[in-house]
Formats: sequence, structure tokens, C-alpha cells
Amino acid sequence: MRIRIDGTRAELAYTINKISANLPVGSISPIYRRRRPYSWRVFIDTAPNRTETRWSA
Repeated sequence: MRIRIDGTRAELAYTINKISANLPVGSISPIYRRRRPYSWRVFIDTAPNRTETRWSA
């Protein structure tokens, strides 16, 4: 699943921390600046939990 987060840098840091504590995170994109200097965007790709032999939902 891909999650898009928009906000200030502090909001992004807080949200990324909370998401990574609750969901397995596969990758985090670089932080993109939007039109306004205080508005940023990041994409987080979550991955399912890995078991010994196969992926589980």
C-alpha cells in the first residue's frame, strides 16, 4: 500500500514515526517540497509482515 502524506516537516516526521511504529515500512521516498515553502510531501510504501516461508496479510 502506498501512503501519501502532506504537511510541514514536523508533521511529516511525527506521522512517519507513528506509521513506522504500527505498520511494516518497505520504503520512504525523499521529501518533496510543494509550491509553498512550508508544505512538504512524502510517500511511504508499506509491506506485509514477512513469515518464514511466505508473505502474510
